[in-house]
Amino acid sequence: MDDERHEPEKPRRSSHAKRRAEEGRRTGPAFNDAQRAQKSDVFIDVETLRYVVRGTRGREHVFEMNGQLLTTIDRSNSAHLRRLRYGNIRELTDEEFMKFQELFQ
Repeated sequence: MDDERHEPEKPRRSSHAKRRAEEGRRTGPAFNDAQRAQKSDVFIDVETLRYVVRGTRGREHVFEMNGQLLTTIDRSNSAHLRRLRYGNIRELTDEEFMKFQELFQ
C-alpha cells in the first residue's frame, strides 16, 4: 500500500509575474497579502472569474483560481468601491473563501 501523500500544488507566478521579478519589481508582497487576507479583502472579478485581493497601500493583486499570480495594480479605494457597486467584482461566499485560503496556506 502506497502511503505517499500528495500536497496541494503551491501557487505560482505567471509569466508576467516572473518578468516583473526579473525586472526587479517585487511580486512577493502579493503572496504575503493573499496569505494574510481576510474575507473582506478578497473578491471575484465577475467577468474573468479571477480572485482580486486588496493589499496594503492601494494594491490589488489578481490571481487565477488556481492561485497563480497574474498581476498587481494600484487602485484607489474609491475606484475599488465603484467596481464593487457596479457589479464588476463581488464578495466571496464562505465556501469560496475557504477554497481561497487553502491555496495560500
